[in-house]
Amino acid sequence: MKFNRLILVSALVLSAVVARAQGSKEPQWFQASTEHFLLFTDTTEVKAQRLLTDLEARYTAFSDAFGKLRPRPFPIEVFLFKSREDFVFTAPTRPPVNGVVPPEKNAYLIKGPDRLFVIAKDKSPEDIVEDVGHALGHAWFDHEVMWRPFWLAEGAAEYVRKLGRNADTKTVSEKDGFTVDDLLTIVPSATYQDTDPPTAFRLQSYRLLRVVLQENPQALREFVNALTREDGNEAKLGVPVDELTKKFGSYTETAAKVPPVAAAVKSQPAEAAYLAIHRGDLLVAADRTSDAVRYYNGETPAARGARAIMARFTRMPAEAMQQLARASRDLPDHGLVQYHFGAMESDAAKDREPQTAALESAIKLLPTFGRAYAELARLYVLSRKDKDALPLLDRALELEPEFADHYYDIRANALVGLGRSEEAVKAISIAEALPHVDRKATEAYMLKVAAVKKKIETKRREADSVFETKIRQDLERKANELEPVVPPKPPAPIPGGQINFEIASTSTIEVVDTVYPDYPEDIRKLGKAGKISLRVTVGPDGKVRNAVVSNSQLPQLNSATVDAAMKWTFKVPPRPRPAPVNITLTFTYTLQ
Repeated sequence: MKFNRLILVSALVLSAVVARAQGSKEPQWFQASTEHFLLFTDTTEVKAQRLLTDLEARYTAFSDAFGKLRPRPFPIEVFLFKSREDFVFTAPTRPPVNGVVPPEKNAYLIKGPDRLFVIAKDKSPEDIVEDVGHALGHAWFDHEVMWRPFWLAEGAAEYVRKLGRNADTKTVSEKDGFTVDDLLTIVPSATYQDTDPPTAFRLQSYRLLRVVLQENPQALREFVNALTREDGNEAKLGVPVDELTKKFGSYTETAAKVPPVAAAVKSQPAEAAYLAIHRGDLLVAADRTSDAVRYYNGETPAARGARAIMARFTRMPAEAMQQLARASRDLPDHGLVQYHFGAMESDAAKDREPQTAALESAIKLLPTFGRAYAELARLYVLSRKDKDALPLLDRALELEPEFADHYYDIRANALVGLGRSEEAVKAISIAEALPHVDRKATEAYMLKVAAVKKKIETKRREADSVFETKIRQDLERKANELEPVVPPKPPAPIPGGQINFEIASTSTIEVVDTVYPDYPEDIRKLGKAGKISLRVTVGPDGKVRNAVVSNSQLPQLNSATVDAAMKWTFKVPPRPRPAPVNITLTFTYTLQ
């Protein structure tokens, strides 16, 4: 596949070189818009208007069937390419199914990090919707409900695709078909991909939807409304199964008409810089970021913002955080920059304040962008503002219920912080049960459930510890009130000690070094003081040769006093005949 893309890119470059050599002009791009779509094309204004009119008509038909649809934060962007090469360059890869590569379609729906894109070949609206209508129907249905019964999601998606087409009257064999009861209860398998070839289940789900729309459209509206609530997973279609079975068994498919809609289409030549940013955004959505960067040249606010947003998906987290933080400061009116900066997950507490400020700006600049409210709630939970997070999550759910699993994960953590454990377990259980993006997300939510339960257990233990400490303190206080505890008297202070000495000698002698004996604490504690006198013999070299106690008032210190005296040195005056000198050394032990 990489080799094929390399050939394609080389061919595109070669074509561009040949075109320039022949003096051909760059293609003229047009920009057209309606209430719900923004279209760019290098075909013609007429083709742009025809396609948008068809899409708006299908949107109206879907709204008539399911009730007034929620506004989207951004229009769905449509790129109608004149060149097949441009189309293929952006189209998603087609992995083999059972060893066979699926045929190339005329159009694809691509989900970007913040909005949806449709890419299409230069074909009729009917051909384009034939290939992308089913995906569009899913996108519209997902935007309306939290819970998505498999039969209704498939039926709604097919409804958009089949509008205006001739009826398919072929029957489904008994071997391949399902009963109404089965259709209402079947769920997708873990390996199910909506891009797989159509099945009998999809056809029958569409026909069952047509029966309900024909026989009891109000029941469908009420059912869809119930799917927006927490308990919507238990909601039932308000039509008895036996009645549905009877009608379904006799139903023959008829054409679903596209309502006549005079869509207000505004069109004009596309401004080059504006077009470039949106083409780059499309490539980011298609995971072609290395190609997207060439559309983000220049120093306009839009180009700088686009480069900063792309950094989130192409750079290391620390680098992307730094680039988005700078863009957030420099482009305060760029709502998507504020959102993507705030939505980045960071373990650094220093990032929370600027990220919170960015998301607070984002919800003002993009008031219908539910994910911005949810990410602000997530930061509030991290900042221990759990109570403030809950209304933000309610608003997010109201605006973009297709991301409800993420919202309920945040809600569970907020409820843990508020000490509402039972509600937290319920919220994270709802998050786990809600539809997820893919199988990996399903596995991730199993871990999220365990994490929330662990937080609840930790908080319970902390609360128990605080409660036990309070009970113990209360019991001690009451016991003291009944029988006051007399604090023990402080121990008597131990007096300090001081040792002085006196020397009595018949000869002149000078002390050189002194060593004092220890005056132990246990002796001072008993208040013992007194004198110890020693007879000391000093040699001609000044060293003590002998020391003997002659008188003592502290016999327990005699030995230590003698040991200390033996370490003294003196200076003995020279004599014609050197001889030892006898002195009396008296130590006086006094208390302070």
